[in-house]
Amino acid sequence: MGRKVRIYSRVKEANEVIEKLCEKHADAFWCIKPDSIAVMGIDNVERSEKAIAKVPVWSKMRNVKGVEQAIFKENNIRERFIIEVFWAEWNEWRDSIKAAVLARHLFEITPDCEVKNSPDCVGFNILYKALGVNWERDNGQNIPNLLTSDIEFDLDLRPGLEELKAMEEEEMPDDSVEVI
Repeated sequence: MGRKVRIYSRVKEANEVIEKLCEKHADAFWCIKPDSIAVMGIDNVERSEKAIAKVPVWSKMRNVKGVEQAIFKENNIRERFIIEVFWAEWNEWRDSIKAAVLARHLFEITPDCEVKNSPDCVGFNILYKALGVNWERDNGQNIPNLLTSDIEFDLDLRPGLEELKAMEEEEMPDDSVEVI
């Protein structure tokens, strides 16, 4: 028995949250282009209880690259990043968790808006300081909502442009595609 093919639909509410995060926290998310991000919900598959216990708040972001990038460019589709969530979980999350999950992914985007940082503790210090290191484990009960609270990110913790350039130089070259 093979793996079930996932069916996706756009999570419009998530894209609205991204826009609001970028407006409210413009100093932290100055380089983000909200229309370059598509949040897609998996409609037909749910995670097991075991998987949820291991990773209570699951989402994944990836770059659009390779053949996808060529197709997107050819069809004037602006999205450069895709965030995946499970609809069943998204619908259960509190607003504070939704905003925090999306903010986590926004911090993965480099200032040139073309590259995704590898998630690590150093890159997310700014988020951990604002929400605490266990923010994903309490289902949003004890964290502030980044859209409605007066929370301020400690911008001194975000990687500087020099650090980002050094990280990019260490990475393998991307497989950019040019459409002719």
